[in-house]
Amino acid sequence: MRRYIILLLFSFLFILTGCNDFTNAEKVKAPKNKLIPIKGTYRVESSDYIKDDLMGRSFVFKEDEFWDGVDRFNNITYKIKLVDMSEYLLYGYKIQNNINKGREVEVVSVLSGGNFLYDFIKVDSENIMVIYNNKLYRLKKTNDESFNISSWKRSIPNLKKYEQNFKDTALYLSIRHEEEEKTVYKTYYIGVSNGEVNEIYCTNDIFLPRKSGFWRISMDDYKIKVENISKGQEKVESRKEKIETMFINEMNKIKIDYVGNDYMALEEKQGNVDVLKIVPVDNPMQNKGVNISDLLGQEYKSLFEDVRKKILKDIRGTVLREDLKYENIGLMRKNGGFWIKGRVNYQTDYTTSYIDFNTGFIPPKKMVAYDNLCVQMKDIKDRVPQAIDAYTSPNKDIAVIVLPKAVEFYKIKNLRLVDKVGEIKLHNQDKIIMVEWSTGNYANLWRESFIKNNSVEVIKEGKQ
Repeated sequence: MRRYIILLLFSFLFILTGCNDFTNAEKVKAPKNKLIPIKGTYRVESSDYIKDDLMGRSFVFKEDEFWDGVDRFNNITYKIKLVDMSEYLLYGYKIQNNINKGREVEVVSVLSGGNFLYDFIKVDSENIMVIYNNKLYRLKKTNDESFNISSWKRSIPNLKKYEQNFKDTALYLSIRHEEEEKTVYKTYYIGVSNGEVNEIYCTNDIFLPRKSGFWRISMDDYKIKVENISKGQEKVESRKEKIETMFINEMNKIKIDYVGNDYMALEEKQGNVDVLKIVPVDNPMQNKGVNISDLLGQEYKSLFEDVRKKILKDIRGTVLREDLKYENIGLMRKNGGFWIKGRVNYQTDYTTSYIDFNTGFIPPKKMVAYDNLCVQMKDIKDRVPQAIDAYTSPNKDIAVIVLPKAVEFYKIKNLRLVDKVGEIKLHNQDKIIMVEWSTGNYANLWRESFIKNNSVEVIKEGKQ
């Protein structure tokens, strides 16, 4: 019996050895089929935009290739993150979508050679969404096979063509600085190439790029001057150089909170009451600010009223300047984005004060042209714990990180902060009031105009 058991054990061991008869190389061989989050062909089926050139376009996802209906990209990688769909659209792209509030979805980022191409929202295995030019499109799967796309349209290996056109970024950054007797404004030009800060220049006043050219905004406590300095442009040649001045009496001191292409946001001291005001850049002398319905549309007036009523319930005192309630608005920063804020002024005993509140309204494009954050604020704070605000470039190559006493610049790679590549020191109470971006060929135009039209201080000199 014992002999029988021993023979049985030897036979069992022989079978196990036979089942494992392969080389070490075969043991560590990677599987042939790599799992990717989105695979196959998806077609743009519907959107909220009529007669859009993206309608009907197909996107093809493969392991190492990607086609967007126009160009074929190689060296593809995919990054996945799990997000709340409503919050992702709202805070990342300023797209309001309350229907999907609380719903978690996968966001799949497509990169070529480490360079960002697109973000896709994976709704389910058959349906995805893509954000393109700040618009949301819905796509449906039409083919599940990874067929050959090598002959389709032009091929862009590792984004070489795109890098040549879009590797340069220019940033105009304006800062308000409080001194003992006055408020000072400065504008910085930051030149970026391939995610590296190449040069930094600084000038006095606000140097504003607009569709009509380059403008200078200067002020003291009692006046604002807006000057179009682009004399060589066609729109300026046919008329006298435009200078607008707002005169304020000595009791009414004013500060600039934000400057955009068409509008600026102000804080004005009217007697002992500090009110907010939004005015056109072309006509800053107007006494009345732009009201909420003129800025966003008539339907926002009642929505604004609802939010404001909730604030009034918490006020213990006499509400002041009710005549300005629809004009007492400005801009605020939250979670790396701009939002319309309102203000309620009130008095308790002999003291005046105010409460600012977030309306939840997104400012229009004519006020804030670009406001997308390609790196989540949570990831930014994990990398830079002291960060209180952040901006990222349209090229997704550079991040502006705001700290209490500095503005730091970080290179972005694979949608993550990599290396710190520059810095501007801040003083107490300094505030960023303008962030304007330019890319590609326009970046060099911005640089030339900044140097040509201003007396500049060199903070960091470019490499020769």
